Amino acid sequence: MTILVGYTTTTEGEAALRHGLSAAESTGMPVTIFPLTENPPAAGSDAALETALTAGAKLLERDPQGRHAAEELLDTSAEIAAHLIIIGVRNRSRVSKIILGSDAQTIILGSQVPVLTVKAASDDD
Repeated sequence: MTILVGYTTTTEGEAALRHGLSAAESTGMPVTIFPLTENPPAAGSDAALETALTAGAKLLERDPQGRHAAEELLDTSAEIAAHLIIIGVRNRSRVSKIILGSDAQTIILGSQVPVLTVKAASDDD
């Protein structure tokens, strides 16, 4: 079992990563990082990611066939028998959610395991 973190190079993604590392430390489970963007950051260019990798987290690569990130994360969750998924979220209006859809909503509603959502602003609480 592992903790799966959906990661982006945003403050929300960094908050999710910090919470994932904290949960791993308290449970003793490993952390697996799933990049939600098509082009993950280059090695050495992302301090938060480098810190997590140094702490023992494993970074996955996206499927080059270009499937939707949320669906691929859910499939990966089942493949690696994730115990928990952690994702960062941001505030969006109701209209924005209807028109644009939401990767977070897809993950929350489609997951077979618990999903912890964190906001960057509440990360310091």
